[in-house]
Amino acid sequence: MVSAGATPRSRSVELYGLLACVRLTAFEQRAADAGRAVSYEDTVVLAGLATGAFAQFELLRDRLIEAGADPYEAMRPFQEAITAFHERTRPADAMEALTKVYVADSIVADLYREAVEKADFATRTVVHETLADSGHAELLRERLRAAAENDPRLASRLGLWARRLVGETLSQAHALAEGHPAVGALFGEEDVATMFGRIVDRHQARMRAINLRG
Repeated sequence: MVSAGATPRSRSVELYGLLACVRLTAFEQRAADAGRAVSYEDTVVLAGLATGAFAQFELLRDRLIEAGADPYEAMRPFQEAITAFHERTRPADAMEALTKVYVADSIVADLYREAVEKADFATRTVVHETLADSGHAELLRERLRAAAENDPRLASRLGLWARRLVGETLSQAHALAEGHPAVGALFGEEDVATMFGRIVDRHQARMRAINLRG
């Protein structure tokens, strides 16, 4: 995963471009899911999550401009892979959409927070700001917990869906790091399996918090 040739600036620009693409696509997906939701509760949660994702995209866009980079050119190398991920993990309904946010977004946040632990202060600050809870995490947890408790069959389906999402999200993260050396260099020399193990442990704790097995 390591690229000795990547400079600190190129690593930051590539990372910001990746995360900007992630957040903009997340906005698009959540807005679309909100439009298909059949209950006001799910519409409100998904619309709020979409708004938060767009605000985080704007922050990353502005940081790229400040770094002297074209934000859209910085995002372009990741567009195909991110779009393909969402095509492979298209939710069947609003509850699967909420579960996807709860699982995939949390894993991505864990991964890139770990990746920038040894980066410069400015990069760490931007990454933590753009992966922070946008104010809807508790509402999301309560909605999923209530759904799991009220419908065991739904809980079983969402648990299976969550397991699939874990595999897809980790596989995509590994592929992006391998395919984009400046991003891969952020992970340093640490054993990937060990890091992924910590990520999965945190995921399992979050699933227990909503009474789901994933």
